[in-house]
Amino acid sequence: MKLSASGGEVTDLPVLHMDDEELQKEMMALLRQMEEAVQQGERLTGEHMVRLSQQLDAYVLIAQTRKMRCIS
Repeated sequence: MKLSASGGEVTDLPVLHMDDEELQKEMMALLRQMEEAVQQGERLTGEHMVRLSQQLDAYVLIAQTRKMRCIS
């Protein structure tokens, strides 16, 4: 999955069709992967870690957008 600054690719994510519980599970799985990578000595600036971080950022953005829709 490639994300650009424009965010155009985000609309193609299957995560958009997940319910909130599934999204939470995916986010937790990413956090676990990141923790494991750090424990195995992966640098925070390493390609794998950056990819995981970008994916998590996209999921957080989706979760925040959903929350904002519920509030308004």
